[in-house]
Amino acid sequence: MVPDSVMARLEKRAEEAKKRIAQRKQLEAELVPADSSPANKKTASSKRYAKSGLTSQQVVERASCEVYKNEQLGLFDALPIAQRDAIPTLLTRIPVFMPITKAKQKQLLDEDNALPFETPFGKGKRYGANLSVFDEDVLYALARLSNKKLIGPHESMPIQVSRIYKANEKGSVNVDTVVCTVTDILDCLGLSKGGKMRKDIVDSLERLAATTLVLTLKKEDRYLGKCEIGKPIKLVDIEWQLYSTDGIIYAQFSPIVTYWLESEFTYYDWETRKQLKNRLAKALHRFLSSQPKEFFKLNKLEDIAASVGHHGRKCDLKRTFVRALDELKSVGFLIDYVIEGTGKATPFRLYATRR
Repeated sequence: MVPDSVMARLEKRAEEAKKRIAQRKQLEAELVPADSSPANKKTASSKRYAKSGLTSQQVVERASCEVYKNEQLGLFDALPIAQRDAIPTLLTRIPVFMPITKAKQKQLLDEDNALPFETPFGKGKRYGANLSVFDEDVLYALARLSNKKLIGPHESMPIQVSRIYKANEKGSVNVDTVVCTVTDILDCLGLSKGGKMRKDIVDSLERLAATTLVLTLKKEDRYLGKCEIGKPIKLVDIEWQLYSTDGIIYAQFSPIVTYWLESEFTYYDWETRKQLKNRLAKALHRFLSSQPKEFFKLNKLEDIAASVGHHGRKCDLKRTFVRALDELKSVGFLIDYVIEGTGKATPFRLYATRR
């Protein structure tokens, strides 16, 4: 016979499940068009969104209830995340987001259309779309907007987690998540809300969702101990429902990126980042943020260029770096810097001091 206490818990969960189903149907009625044919999907969903009488924030809140419904059923736990100015240290030191054009990136792809790279910190391959520093901005905007950490079995997450990510002794994995709108991302980036920028954000989300990395690092236990070595790892999983004026975005960081954000991170001055225009300046801001304030150790310009993904003519290396470093100095990130060497008999070396 089932104990009364167990029956009581089961009955409680059944009641909660019924409530969640009712809320789900209500949410679907407000967010999903009755006619879901391709010809009518965009127009109908836009009208339903407009006629619902809900603000963008209310729509996000209701979408959050739907995404996190399994928390109420006890399938995972959800903990709040405070806003943070942090990025994974490893991603500051490998060229996942490159400060060069996509056309130039295409020239660097191998026969599998992957981008191979090798830096003083390790080597690897990036599969998927060619990523720019703009895509990096979007990824870190999602990280800043993340507000819930989910803890539970791989299969219980809103987007099921691959088994390549190791569970803890309780059989759980951790993922940072966010439910937001395209407008929230634009606000976080300090960008205009015009139609082109909205399209740029959605295009970037598609690229990020398609990206996987295979890494061979000098400190694999430190950075890759939470997943199977040699397996492709994702940065983030993303799903969305788009409307003519906005869209609901659900982003779920992989367990390894979640681990990096909480245990292997670098402080990142977001306001300084938003002031930068030069692509190499943004890449150097990311890289130098993870280095000592007085930067003298890994200071060969060629090594730094490999780490941030800058590819250009060797004769232009110093001039290109000077332009980016001058911008970093003008926004107050660098106190001063000097580049020594000739680039021929002696390599160019960067000596920099940051605030």
